[in-house]
Amino acid sequence: MVVSPPARPARLRLRERLRRTDPALVLAIVPVAILVLVGWELRWVNEDGFIYFRVVENLLSGDGPVFNAGERIEAYTSPAWLALLAVVGGLLPFAGLEGISVVLGVALSAAGLLAACAGALRLQRALAPGRAAATLLPLGALVVAAVPAFWGFVTSGLETSLVFAWLGAAFLGLTGLVRAEESPVAPSRPHRRSLALAVLSGLGPLVRPDLAPFSACFLVALLLLARPARRRAVGLVATAIALPLIYLVFRMGYFAALVPGTALAKEAGLPYWERGVGYLGNLVLPYALPLPLAALGWRWWRLVGPAWREGRRRAAALAAAPVAGALLHTLYVVRLGGDYMHGRMLLPGLFAAVMPVAIVALPRRRAAAVGLTAVVVVWAGVCALALRTPSQFGPEAGRWQILDQRAKQRDTPSHPHPVTLADHDALPLSQPSVGYAARALARPGRAVLSLDARVSSRRAPDGIVPVQVPSALDVRADRSVTAPVVIFTGSIGRLGYAAGPEVRIADRLGLADPVAARLRLDPDRPGRAGHEKLLPAAWFLGRFADPASVRASPRFRSNPRIPAARAALRCGELARLMDAINAPLTPARFVANLGAAIELHALRVPSDPVAARRELCRGG
Repeated sequence: MVVSPPARPARLRLRERLRRTDPALVLAIVPVAILVLVGWELRWVNEDGFIYFRVVENLLSGDGPVFNAGERIEAYTSPAWLALLAVVGGLLPFAGLEGISVVLGVALSAAGLLAACAGALRLQRALAPGRAAATLLPLGALVVAAVPAFWGFVTSGLETSLVFAWLGAAFLGLTGLVRAEESPVAPSRPHRRSLALAVLSGLGPLVRPDLAPFSACFLVALLLLARPARRRAVGLVATAIALPLIYLVFRMGYFAALVPGTALAKEAGLPYWERGVGYLGNLVLPYALPLPLAALGWRWWRLVGPAWREGRRRAAALAAAPVAGALLHTLYVVRLGGDYMHGRMLLPGLFAAVMPVAIVALPRRRAAAVGLTAVVVVWAGVCALALRTPSQFGPEAGRWQILDQRAKQRDTPSHPHPVTLADHDALPLSQPSVGYAARALARPGRAVLSLDARVSSRRAPDGIVPVQVPSALDVRADRSVTAPVVIFTGSIGRLGYAAGPEVRIADRLGLADPVAARLRLDPDRPGRAGHEKLLPAAWFLGRFADPASVRASPRFRSNPRIPAARAALRCGELARLMDAINAPLTPARFVANLGAAIELHALRVPSDPVAARRELCRGG
């Protein structure tokens, strides 16, 4: 009889595991902790985060992933973030989506940076296997922790933290395939590991559609590392693109669109180089980013170049993959004209660019090692403590009105962290109060339309604050309107979540409205990025108001744009679009929408309803 040795206590096993942990990875906890602590101190939920929450509520209630029940518009950008919120929110309904998003944001941001550090540690060993005794420091991770633009998006309710987690996880997974002696994957290693990494690498477009360049670069790195036979290579590529393709088919059949509604509203396919360069400068220049990036880029090259020349080419290719993805992604963001939120669209590129050197081996020469460390550490201290970017509306925000959303979001003594609806409701001109008031407009037996709001005041915990109070229009709603209240507004996040599903939101900026999203851009492209399309109120009245009531209204009866809008909505491709997203979703409708998604992708209508009627109704 063989007697097994007694199992070691869990405490001893943990102690031994910690003893074997590389000191560089332990040191990486410092920048990760900085990011977590500062991100938690600045915890908040952005206006657009509440758009996700409203869609999640509709999804969990059985209405589908829509912003307004009965109308299939993809008002969200990240299917993966929406799914994660829905799963956790469904399992923990008592926690509240605002709090869930904050906790998930902190956890995912920390996990992403820690994964990047662990991957960089493996990569450094593979790039320079003969330098086991080299000093390794988390200098790249320190860049992420020191840039204030990252702090506000540790939480925010948006998908940015999930982006960091996906980038870090994909990078860490790929580094597991490269070994110090630069051998290919061992024959005994199961092929399913490569398949799992293919799935992970291909998730980029589901995390955010613009992450496709990263997915492509990670997939190329996977093929170089695994070196599969041709048939298995085809299988890996098919595995990587399977989930994004499945979701694309769903998007086409369900939403009758090739891209999210947010991409249509913001015209993500059109170039605006001048504004994009300004957006890049708004992140790079205030924080003096060329200094640490040049220092770390020099060290990256000094590691990758010799590794390539000495035959460790798969390790070198892996080191290049996230950098190549970062360059391609940044180029795309600059081309489309950036964003109105300071740094947000460029943070994935910056995060990925420093991943290979998140932990970096210092040079052999003492002077070079001290110089590299001093440049990054001193810069990080100055950046974190002193360097800031303009954040407010007006001249301080610059020509392009790029705003530091977290800095702009004022705290109040009673609500220092604007996370929940109650926190935001304490602010002057609060949007939740408009949503609550809109819900109160409901009347038995008839739908109410709201277009205007008056400014009033109310007592809040921190004193008297101004509020906007929506009012009911003196025109009846059309008989086709089923929602008790329909409100026309440009702020749909907090207002929409507070109003609840019984209030239909007509979004004049287009994120959740089919007509506004398809407006033709003015050639001059006025306004902030993502806020260039503004739906005239005539479209709202033409769509939702009873025609006879409009003709009887002293205010609206002489406005020719209202009947023109009503006619345009019933003509040509616009009528086809409205039918595709509003008709009941039968199997036949789903199949028909697959073709409509392609054929209607280029549909754009004039902002002026009279011109739209003339164009869509063939001169009518």
